[in-house]
Amino acid sequence: MSTVPAPIQFRALNGNYVRIQPAAAHTFRIRTSVRDEFPEPPLNRYGILRCSAYPADYTLNEDGSALFIKTSEATLQADKRDGTIRLMRSDGRMLLQGAVSLQSSAQGFTAQFGLTEGEKLYGLGDESRSCIQHRGRLADMRVSPHQSRVPIPFLMSSRGWGMLVNSVWRQTIDIGYSIPDQLRIECEGGEPDYYLFAGERYEHILDRYTDIAGKPVLLPKWAYGLTFTCNQQANAREVVEDALNFRREEIPCDMIGLEPGWMEKHYDHSTDKNWHPERFSIPPWASRSPRTFLGALDRLNFKLSLWLCCNYDLSLHEERLLSGDVQSGDGEEEIWYDHLRKFVDQGVSAFKLDGSHMPIARPNRKWGNGMSPEEIHNLYPLLLFKQMQEGYREQTGRRAMMYAMTGYTGLQQYAATWAGSSNKGAKSLVSLLNHSLSGHVHTTSDMEPHSPAGIHFGFLQPWSHLNNFAYWQHPCMLDPALLRLFRAYAKLRYSLIPYIYSAAHVAAETGMPILRAMPLCFPDDARSDELLNHYMLGGSFLVAAFTNKVYLPEGTWIDYWTNERHTGPKELLYTAPDHAGGPLFARAGSIIPVWPEMNSIEEGVPERIGLHVYPHGWSEYTLYEDDGVTYGYLNRELSKTNICVRAENGNVAIRIEPREGHFQGMPRIRSYAVYIHLEAKPIRVFVNSQSLPERIATPGNEGEDTTWHFDRDSWQVHLFVAEAPEGRDELRIELITDAAATRANARTSGLEQAQRKPFVSEDRTIGRSVGAWENQLEISLLAGNLHKAQETLQLIWNSRPDVAGSDNRTREYLLNMGGVFLHIAERRGWKLEEVARDDYMDLLNLPGMTLSDGTYSLLRRVLQRFVDYSGTAHIASAPILIKQVIALVEQEPDRELTLQYVAARLHVNSSHLSRLFKRELGKPFSAYMSEKKMLLAKQMLLAGNRIVDVTVALGYKDYSHFIRVFRKYWGITPGELIAPIKKSKRFDI
Repeated sequence: MSTVPAPIQFRALNGNYVRIQPAAAHTFRIRTSVRDEFPEPPLNRYGILRCSAYPADYTLNEDGSALFIKTSEATLQADKRDGTIRLMRSDGRMLLQGAVSLQSSAQGFTAQFGLTEGEKLYGLGDESRSCIQHRGRLADMRVSPHQSRVPIPFLMSSRGWGMLVNSVWRQTIDIGYSIPDQLRIECEGGEPDYYLFAGERYEHILDRYTDIAGKPVLLPKWAYGLTFTCNQQANAREVVEDALNFRREEIPCDMIGLEPGWMEKHYDHSTDKNWHPERFSIPPWASRSPRTFLGALDRLNFKLSLWLCCNYDLSLHEERLLSGDVQSGDGEEEIWYDHLRKFVDQGVSAFKLDGSHMPIARPNRKWGNGMSPEEIHNLYPLLLFKQMQEGYREQTGRRAMMYAMTGYTGLQQYAATWAGSSNKGAKSLVSLLNHSLSGHVHTTSDMEPHSPAGIHFGFLQPWSHLNNFAYWQHPCMLDPALLRLFRAYAKLRYSLIPYIYSAAHVAAETGMPILRAMPLCFPDDARSDELLNHYMLGGSFLVAAFTNKVYLPEGTWIDYWTNERHTGPKELLYTAPDHAGGPLFARAGSIIPVWPEMNSIEEGVPERIGLHVYPHGWSEYTLYEDDGVTYGYLNRELSKTNICVRAENGNVAIRIEPREGHFQGMPRIRSYAVYIHLEAKPIRVFVNSQSLPERIATPGNEGEDTTWHFDRDSWQVHLFVAEAPEGRDELRIELITDAAATRANARTSGLEQAQRKPFVSEDRTIGRSVGAWENQLEISLLAGNLHKAQETLQLIWNSRPDVAGSDNRTREYLLNMGGVFLHIAERRGWKLEEVARDDYMDLLNLPGMTLSDGTYSLLRRVLQRFVDYSGTAHIASAPILIKQVIALVEQEPDRELTLQYVAARLHVNSSHLSRLFKRELGKPFSAYMSEKKMLLAKQMLLAGNRIVDVTVALGYKDYSHFIRVFRKYWGITPGELIAPIKKSKRFDI
């Protein structure tokens, strides 16, 4: 178990004590006090802020009055004279510098930091709805349900640093407002305490900030569907009728909420709440019976939410938790959550917590933990959400769906939020954008269903909320055109549940939000700060709301509604088609999982799901699945499916890897309806190297696993693939397009044509005569055995069929020969031009040559090029971090190394490492690991090691599994590989 290194502490010349704690390799906590005492402030004391899971090792050096605290990723310099600090990267580049001015603890403190020209700052939560880039603003960090609902004293800079002010006192943050080049923080109470984060990109800073402030909790899966809140005057019968209307209208929905009218006493803040005796009469002898209105909702697959208000003294329970005595004593107030247990037992699944009915301004109240009203003001909503979430978890073992209007630092651990009505247009959207830049990910704005734009925005959020309150906004009461649009968007949202839920898993792991402000995804685009009507939903969808002016950043974008393609950067005036409410674009390269049509998420994880693929270059995607209800995902009770797509020269290759992991309710076999969006019809389609016949008619939903269909209206290829019963083999789909064929007719490069067609000859004898020796040739080349490679080439050359007198057959034979070299280079992630060097152009023109000695000499030279290149591969020029990863893999070949494990060992962010690895080596880490082990396996087997010994040495626990992996990778079993050796030498296996 990791231990936290001791903090660094000194006393400055002004008498103040300064304490610095390297919380992680990229994170420092800095505190200042007038006393040699550093009691934990409320956010730490009550467990809202956490210690990093990977505390940093550091070195401490002194140079005169300067202290240098160095970790592997950053350096913090502190001046012992006045406590001034400087945050730098490990290479010495300055990120931030500043100092604090400490007054008495009753008066608070000020802190100043320098800002550089052009520096941008983001964050602050839902403190403002006017902008997302806060340079030049004066911000007030005080919870207000009508002005500043979720202020979060967190900022991150375009220079690569982030800051969290660790205080619950009211603060004013002057971000270059008074003095253009100065960040000034004035806090009304407490002593200076703040965290600094170093990170190359915004997502790195968010990841590191949420390491401290808490990773976002996953909501129950059904919470990502549609929530409908009834009119506050509704009774039990009308609630059930609302539920029935959703099912009758075939509009998917999962949760129904009740406003304060459900209570016997309107807006009851007490712990004596009861159902309204007339509106929601529940017989005491059948309070938990399926015959109640809650039982009826349950049978219709609806969850029920109750509105709550609270002015309880929640601090008493927090103090009891710290003392270890969680029971309330005689005369003490009971635990707040306890009075809600009876409602949960009856079937209530969620609670809406109204920030307008909390103790916002009660100056004379004495709080049980000794805090003043001013100090507990910002903290109070956090304590409520924390106790609600923990109480529900303890009672049920299930994830809580709590949603709130107000909050503060760390809210993402406990609750979702809603930003009020969307009839204010972009104002509500800006709230969601600022949340996304502050570590809070489960945000929504009340849907405005009386316009196409309101429906469009309402359904394309992290979760969707249609709130009636005092109004009548039931979907079935909309005019026919809006009802049709509402139904279509609801079905679209529910089809996207696996996509949205996977984005929620990414958020829970990294803090990267579901709804992403444009600077998060396009930090280098100067327009991103002004795009207050734009956002990314996950990594694939660009959404614009309440505007017809659409800006598309750099890249290729496909209009989701019309399939029209655009190349950015580009600005356009957008007219939505009749069946849409606003702009929606898919980024080229996207892989989007979809569910079949369903009325409720509670219907369960389907066996067959869809995959929409927009091929463009290299892309990959991870589908996350779990039971959707429990906290098992925190113990890795989940499944991941990695999907990779490569589009090049008009051809498309898709690889669906086997599912990894397991969870309760996981489908035994997974099948996929694949929809591939193309610019041209394919001429051939292969699944697992088997050619599929084309089906002219549109395929049905079942039993069409052996055909493919091209829909010219949508320019999509449709096909079905399914896992094998054991589910351990990947699925491979290859498409050869007529776009590639057209280009092939215009050019004569033999190898380019080989890239655009499968390496299968129409004359099967030619394909076999080359392909039969391809694996052995590759083994020899990668092992650096030139002699063996030359022997294999001689066998290929000698075993060629008689092609005399047939120029076409000669050309095809040489085309296959060139294809062998191309395949070997591609599988290693090498560029053939770099490998072949001076022989590259001759190799391109190989199909135009004859079967002469000169051609054979060319092939022998290329063999030498491959052997030379394999020994000096471009790993040598990779960054130091990649070299460290490779060294770790070399040292521990028998371990099941995961990207997350390696990232933790090297104290880096796993997402950053994944992107860097793929950029430098041209393949994901998992593919590199697989290739590395397979290469080692071949070398060990050819060196005479037994199969069972190789299995153990490479960390495979299952002998048969190793054989299957080897055969899948190389096309032959280990036994077939060493068979020639066994013939000449007795060899025990």
